[in-house]
Amino acid sequence: MNSEAEQSDWVNELAGRIEQRGFSSLALMLIEFVRPFGFLGSQVLVMAQPLLTGIVNDTTVQQATILLDNPDLLNQLSATLEGAKAE
Repeated sequence: MNSEAEQSDWVNELAGRIEQRGFSSLALMLIEFVRPFGFLGSQVLVMAQPLLTGIVNDTTVQQATILLDNPDLLNQLSATLEGAKAE
């Protein structure tokens, strides 16, 4: 997931999965809570990645790290969820 287009596609896919499960309101609240701590959270995930290897797919951890580390992606996820919620 190197290019911006791949990251954007992944965020849209994630938003769709969240919306399908009916967690849009909860996700929006968590995004607002996590936003100020995004960089710190991404660094914690990087440090915990070896411990999470048997539990969570490495790709998922890397994607979550990128999402938390990039405020633009968090904004995109939030805007996509808000747009889906308004529909």
